[in-house]
Amino acid sequence: MIALDPNVGQYLKQAFGRGLATHAYIVVGEKQYVKSLLKECALVTMCRNHVVDECDSCKKVMLGEHLDVISLPIDVSKNKLTVGDVAYLVEESYRRPVDNSEQRTFLVDATDSVSGVGCELWQNKLLKTLEEPIEGVYIFIGVTDAEALLPTVRSRCQILKQSRFSVSEAKRVLSEKSFDLTSCEIAAVMSGGNVQLGERILANRSAFEAYRLAIDIATEMTSTKVALKYASALLAQRENINDCLGFLTALLRESIVYRLAPELCQLSRLQNTIDKICSNYTLAAAENCIEIINKAKKQLDDGANVTVVTDRLLNKLLETRYLCRK
Repeated sequence: MIALDPNVGQYLKQAFGRGLATHAYIVVGEKQYVKSLLKECALVTMCRNHVVDECDSCKKVMLGEHLDVISLPIDVSKNKLTVGDVAYLVEESYRRPVDNSEQRTFLVDATDSVSGVGCELWQNKLLKTLEEPIEGVYIFIGVTDAEALLPTVRSRCQILKQSRFSVSEAKRVLSEKSFDLTSCEIAAVMSGGNVQLGERILANRSAFEAYRLAIDIATEMTSTKVALKYASALLAQRENINDCLGFLTALLRESIVYRLAPELCQLSRLQNTIDKICSNYTLAAAENCIEIINKAKKQLDDGANVTVVTDRLLNKLLETRYLCRK
């Protein structure tokens, strides 16, 4: 069974089941989750009775191969909607379904398109289609803030907002799917309580290899003598380096929380690891190292040389640990 967000996928499933679904929705969520929320909408719209892994229609939707599920913008590298994208939506909305279905679904990722040049043009182009719905056509517009859209667009759509699981709730839901508790706890933390993303993390062995490396760096990298070893290990994990750095940040943050407000800790099953990090890094060191890691992640996102950034990062972590020693 595919996990559905209670306020988005589950809500839509009930609305379709009761014949209360409307033709256009604004789906509001955190940017990193908008695409998965839109995919939930397509799953429910195209396959209202199943939404399970064994369903051919669901598989096509998940793989992006369903011919009646059309995602915009067309140029995903720029991820900016244009009038041309909406013109394509309008044209396709009049076509009959072609993939053994009864409806067509349009997933509009507008997370980067609600401000700047052209933002009002594409929205105004969409208005007529929103005002005069075509039977069997469903439009889902994904944004991080519904208020950023034109009032005329908002008034013609129903708004669905991403629900919030606590990390502990997400951990409980994931553990019911027969994963081990420690892995569920890590996945719950790294997904921010998003069960669907947590499931994908649990299925990703490479991510957990990166998490294990982060634990080793936080607990065992205590001198320049071993820094080279971890630099090589990070480079070997370059495809998952963001996972490693993200979890390293989470571990350092948890060590801060443990010392200031232990009742708020989220990685209880890694207590021995957190204890060791606390002995390696003072509060000031942990705080400064988080900032250093975030700067390194931004450099990597901007295309900086991975080897250079990695070497500099590990040296800065050791230097900060030494300068902030007790």
